[in-house]
Amino acid sequence: LGPMKLDPKPPKPSVSRKRRRSLKVEKVKPEELEDTVSKEKTETEKTIAKMFDVLKTNKKVRLENLVLNRISFAQTVENLFALTFLVKDGRVVITVDDNGSHHVSPRNAPAASLITSRKVVYSHFIFRFDFNDWK
Repeated sequence: LGPMKLDPKPPKPSVSRKRRRSLKVEKVKPEELEDTVSKEKTETEKTIAKMFDVLKTNKKVRLENLVLNRISFAQTVENLFALTFLVKDGRVVITVDDNGSHHVSPRNAPAASLITSRKVVYSHFIFRFDFNDWK
């Protein structure tokens, strides 16, 4: 292809413009609106509240009756998701009886001081649930 030309090119002259100040200088202060942002509960928070209300009235509920929606697998998963928050916060305890049935019952959450002092220890387990189990 041949040698490349490496001739230096002269730089382009830069043109600078001065900015003009506007004659009217106004400070803009928008009005502050009071309490325009309302905190609405998300669907998960509503589901958590409903689930805890059911547990407060019935005291001991079988896990299947609390979580399972026989019409919708998606709703069943949402219910299970909401239950995880209650278990994580210590508001609910899940026990297994001699027959292998899981029972959910409400309890008072431990105080923050007990958690930080490690007098209260959470135990975890894995709950396997898929579409075939739902069927």
